[in-house]
Amino acid sequence: MKLLEELLDNVYQILENQVEKKNTVGNLIREVFPVIYLLAKNPRRFRENIRSYLSSKNLYDFNSELIKLSALGTAAELGIFELISDGWKSLNEIANHTGAEPRRLETLLDSLVHFGFLDKKLEGQNTLYKTKNPPRDIKFLWAQIKGLSTLPKIIKEGKPSENLDIYNLEGDYLPMLYGVNSFLYTATRELMRKYKFENIKRIMVGSMGISFAKNIQKKFPDVEIHIGCYPHLIRHVPSLKLKYKIPDSSIISMKDHKGVPSEDRWGDEEKGYDLVFLTKKLSLRSLEEFGHSFLSKAFNVLRSGGYAVIWESIVDDSGTNGPINESILDLLTSYSGKRWKESEIASYVKSIGFKDVKIVKCLAGETTFAVAVK
Repeated sequence: MKLLEELLDNVYQILENQVEKKNTVGNLIREVFPVIYLLAKNPRRFRENIRSYLSSKNLYDFNSELIKLSALGTAAELGIFELISDGWKSLNEIANHTGAEPRRLETLLDSLVHFGFLDKKLEGQNTLYKTKNPPRDIKFLWAQIKGLSTLPKIIKEGKPSENLDIYNLEGDYLPMLYGVNSFLYTATRELMRKYKFENIKRIMVGSMGISFAKNIQKKFPDVEIHIGCYPHLIRHVPSLKLKYKIPDSSIISMKDHKGVPSEDRWGDEEKGYDLVFLTKKLSLRSLEEFGHSFLSKAFNVLRSGGYAVIWESIVDDSGTNGPINESILDLLTSYSGKRWKESEIASYVKSIGFKDVKIVKCLAGETTFAVAVK
């Protein structure tokens, strides 16, 4: 038995060396061989050992991903990816441009080479870097990580994260705007497959619903799009329009809003909409001061048979199943801290006057939409 253990240890060392190369074979070995090793080493205690191993592995993998995201987020915040996107830059050039301390900066850059996001080469005395595989939406992920670090304070004080407060003009509202649109582009594409919308000719969305408007336009090419949002958000709509390739001719109106439905104009003529998209309006602030007015106005401007698409984190009635991750992220932006349960939101929406409400789960249940029909 001792000889077998020594043999296994030697084989394990050889395979560890292969894993360090981080190629396809190494990655496969990393996942499979520890299980085989534990089974061969002590079959009687395999179940106990595999539980312990998987627990440690999950924690290690989580820690590794957190470090990787932190390195990426730091580089994004320092503007490194933009700086080196057009070609090789030296360590000193990057340090001078970002104001970073060179020794620590080199550690950061080399880690990004290790993770596969940068290339590195030496030319004489110069160490050069350039972008290899720039990450998408990293600024939004980094903003979330910074927000999550204040979660204890958020839960105690009942206020959103300062950097993700949509009303904070010094915060990270811009990464959030682009990140939410990117997320909703994927989520609402699935929504369009799962829910059969009909006769969509005129819609109302906010700045965070531009990508949804594009998915609607794919199915209903002649749709008229009306947009309204806070001034600091709506001024970025032209770039979002270009990103999602929405032609100017499709956008009929675009208006600055105060966030007070009774005072804001939803288009030039506030009636006859086929669809209104409400993004977290029922949880951002209390229903009495915010959400109720938005949903009531959506009901009033919709035609009979029109749809209010309500994006909220809707969990089951036990509160423990559904978009739990999204529920936590909502705390970073919400003043109310409101979380909806399935029966609760269906009852509330119908109390406004909608005749039918269907909850549509997308992205394997990681996000939810309530589709209300007038």
